[in-house]
Amino acid sequence: MTIRKRKGIVEKKERATSPIVRPIRTTAIKRPGMSDKIFSSLAIYFPKLKDELIMAGIKKTPEEFIKLIVMNTIIYSLLTLIITIMVFMMLKISYLWLIPLVIIIPIFYFYFWKYYPKVKIKQRERRIDKDLVFAGRHLVIALRSGVPLFDAMVGLTQDYGEVSREFNKIVERITLGEPPTQAIRHVVKYNPSKYFNRMALQIVNALNSGADLSKSLDAVLEQIAQEQIISLKEYGQKLNPLSMFYMLFAIVFPSLGIVFITVLMSFTGGGLATLGVGILVIGAVYILFAQLLFISMVESSRPPYELT
Repeated sequence: MTIRKRKGIVEKKERATSPIVRPIRTTAIKRPGMSDKIFSSLAIYFPKLKDELIMAGIKKTPEEFIKLIVMNTIIYSLLTLIITIMVFMMLKISYLWLIPLVIIIPIFYFYFWKYYPKVKIKQRERRIDKDLVFAGRHLVIALRSGVPLFDAMVGLTQDYGEVSREFNKIVERITLGEPPTQAIRHVVKYNPSKYFNRMALQIVNALNSGADLSKSLDAVLEQIAQEQIISLKEYGQKLNPLSMFYMLFAIVFPSLGIVFITVLMSFTGGGLATLGVGILVIGAVYILFAQLLFISMVESSRPPYELT
C-alpha cells in the first residue's frame, strides 16, 4: 500500500491482494481544518449534546450540529436585522436601538436552535407513548400463544410507528449476536419514553429471574394504561381554565377594547380612522398571537394516548 501526500489530502491506494484483478481503490481522508477544530472545542461545552442527538434521532455528530447551529444563527440573525432596519427606517426609529438587538438576536437564535434536539426528543416520546400499550398487549398475546420472545418482538417491528422502530433496533442487535438483555438495555439507554423503558426493563428483569414474562408484562401494561387514563382526565380538567383565559384574552378583551376605543374617539371628534393604521395593525397582530398561543398550548398539553 502506497501513501501519497497532497495539499490537505492524504491519498491511500490499496493494491489487489487476490488473484482476481480489481481496480485500485482510492480513498481520500480530509484533514480537519481550523473551523472543524473550533466547532470541536465548542462541542466540549455541551457534554450532553451527543446523547440528545441520538435520542432525537438526528444523525449528526456534536461538531456537525454545532456547525449547523452557528450557520443558522448567522443567517437568521442577518435576515432579522435587515428586516428590523427596514422597519426602523419606515417608522423613523433611532438606530441606537439596534445596538442591544445586535447582541440579543444572535444569542436568541443560538439557543433556539440548540433547543431543537429536545423538541425532537419530546416528539419521539409522544409518538412512542401513543402506540405503546397496543404494542405491549400484542406482545403479551403472542407470548401467551407460545411464540418465543424473539419472534414476538419481530412481530412488533411493523404497524406500531415509533414503537416498531425501537423494537426493530432490538431485533437487529440480537440478530447480530448480542444477548437480548444487553440489546434491550442499549435501546433503553437512548429512548426518551419512560413508559417504554419501564416495559423493556420489565422484560430484562423477567429474563434474568426466569419469571413468567407474560404476567409481568400484563401487570406493567395495566399500570401504564391507568397512568395514561389519569393523564387524559387531568388534561380534561386543564381545558376549563384554558378555555376561560382564551375567552377573556382572545375574544372579550380585543372586542371590548376596539368598541371602547371607537366610542371614545367618536366623543373626541374623530372616528376609528384617526387612530391610524399602526394601531389597527397592532390589534390584529395581538389577536393573531393570542389565537396561536392558546391553540399551541392546548395542542402541546394534550396527551398523545388513544386508549380504548
